[in-house]
Amino acid sequence: MLKSSGPTLRSELKQVTRMKLVAAARESFETVGYANTSAEDIAALAGASRATFYLHFSSKAEVLAEIVSDVHITPVLKLVDTLDDLDHVTVEDLRAWLVEFVGIYRRTRKIMRAWVQAGGREGGQLIGVADSMRDKFLDVMSAKVMAIRKKNELPVDADDARLRALMMFIQIERFCYYVYLRNLKFDLDAGLDLIASQWHVTLTGQDSPSDQPSHASASSKKRAAARKRSRQQ
Repeated sequence: MLKSSGPTLRSELKQVTRMKLVAAARESFETVGYANTSAEDIAALAGASRATFYLHFSSKAEVLAEIVSDVHITPVLKLVDTLDDLDHVTVEDLRAWLVEFVGIYRRTRKIMRAWVQAGGREGGQLIGVADSMRDKFLDVMSAKVMAIRKKNELPVDADDARLRALMMFIQIERFCYYVYLRNLKFDLDAGLDLIASQWHVTLTGQDSPSDQPSHASASSKKRAAARKRSRQQ
């Protein structure tokens, strides 16, 4: 008897239903928030029953974790991997990388607000997903720190490198949190300039050359000067 080489119709329909539930969950989380979304809401929005939802997910926290892993954490980890491609780390290189990092947050800020809200309610179910992103960042960045410091004839220590990587992770994560999740208003370009300069010092032990400012730094200075002139008028 010949066996079917492809997925059965039943498994295909099951996958379609799961995708509808995920899409419905994301729509509801982004529209009304995690706290105001129930499994019943997700099922109804997907045109399914509550029982069908629980055939696919054990809780709404599980479906949120799947969404965030797919649209936020996976792109972040792919970007972190590109840090190994920076053979000669400059402030400009770091700033360009940071622009891509904050771009991910900008695109996913709605679902990440739901993630933060869920963290206060479902911390135990979500902490493993968050830790995977942190640990991957630290693994790649600490190796990068050690390689760059060795190249610049600076002391190299694994524990010190991981601590430096952790401080870098905290800095960019909290920066994005306040900019995109808490809507704190300040000069984004100036903030990225500062972080890039500080990361450069952390990685190389060298201050960024004052006679070679980045294009972004020059632009930030021009904007600041324009604001000062406007206040004086």
